[in-house]
Amino acid sequence: MLAERAAGGCGQGGGFMMNSIPTARSAIAPYLGQTTMKKTSRKPGASALRVKVGPERIVHTDAIQPFMFQSSKGTLFNQSQLSFPPGYVSPARNRFPGLPGNVISRDRGATWKLWKPKPEQGEGPTIEGATVELKDGRILMFDWIADGPTPEGNFTGRLWESGDDCETFDGPMDFNIHLPEARGGFDDAGAPYSGLTFHRSVLQLPSGDLLAVIYCWFKGDDTPCPYQTKMCKFRTVLIRSSDSGRNWKYVSTVAVGPSIGEEGFDEPVMIRLTKGPKAGRLLCIMRTGSIECPLYQCVSDDEGKTWSPPRKLEFCGVDPDLLEMSDGTLVCASGWRCKGWGHADQYKGKLPPRACNYIVFSKDHGETWSDLTSFPFEPYADPISTYYTTVREIAKGRLLVVYDIGFWLVPLRYVASRIVTVKHQ
Repeated sequence: MLAERAAGGCGQGGGFMMNSIPTARSAIAPYLGQTTMKKTSRKPGASALRVKVGPERIVHTDAIQPFMFQSSKGTLFNQSQLSFPPGYVSPARNRFPGLPGNVISRDRGATWKLWKPKPEQGEGPTIEGATVELKDGRILMFDWIADGPTPEGNFTGRLWESGDDCETFDGPMDFNIHLPEARGGFDDAGAPYSGLTFHRSVLQLPSGDLLAVIYCWFKGDDTPCPYQTKMCKFRTVLIRSSDSGRNWKYVSTVAVGPSIGEEGFDEPVMIRLTKGPKAGRLLCIMRTGSIECPLYQCVSDDEGKTWSPPRKLEFCGVDPDLLEMSDGTLVCASGWRCKGWGHADQYKGKLPPRACNYIVFSKDHGETWSDLTSFPFEPYADPISTYYTTVREIAKGRLLVVYDIGFWLVPLRYVASRIVTVKHQ
């Protein structure tokens, strides 16, 4: 969510972890690795996973809430939020909670260097992960919001394009979404919020068309969020473009539910399966709230025209990321917040229960999930995070997981990474 200002933490520790959470293990034991999963959760003949978590490495200082893109050449581009300078004045509406800060790696995350836009591009792209590489090698990056509506129901956003593997981006160029059903409202700080949020996922179909999941409000979506009554609960929507992202039209509502969670369905992530009996299926996982609210999942087998009813998953989280590994295993990265999140003073020398950044796996293409593996807070860091994570496979069976330490208005904050190796036993 756009204006969140605090975070929780989980247990201390360093080095390696094997499918464990360092504090309050019993609270989420049903969701951990095979040693704690119920026997019925593993199908006959299914292999167990051996998950090994490597040491923490700092990626970007003064940074929180990472979103990472990986090109077909292996280049990694990560954008996070940096602190505002003294005297910064926020806009009256559509407030982004930090300045965009970018780092790039061309050696699978071993080293990173700062990436800056051209001088005439100002701050450059401001994204929540909505980046896609087309079949012709062009990389498109969509700003986090499309502003509107006009009287005709159009929303306009900013698009950036790279033809040199993220070395430079041209832009901004306008893109348009025709969605007359949508409306503006207020964000989670109660500030005016007039747009549609491009969050995480844009993908290209075999036909060349693009699909994207966004979250927004339609007219009539007026159920208030319990922790910010000026903000209403969201829906997740699928849109489609036939001209390389310049113009978009509504396809379907992925999920809407005024009784679901604190926020309805927001912060979606979507992939298209390429392996197994359901190859071609779209799978979407969504956030439903901030504090101990479960993630939900929907699937579509007709390119998003229709979707299965939302299915509650057995783990909570915010800002999920989703990846199909080279062997067909799915991995979801997320952060599990606990009660009390948002009150920084309570974390002085004390750790709340359950909260953690984690990944969880599916060996059957999203039918079931298991082997929840969390990441410890290191002794040199405050046990605080916004619990935003992102994950990419940098080699077969080798994941790079990126997450944040710290939160807004706290001096010690950074984005970090860990290498996670995954083997089937």
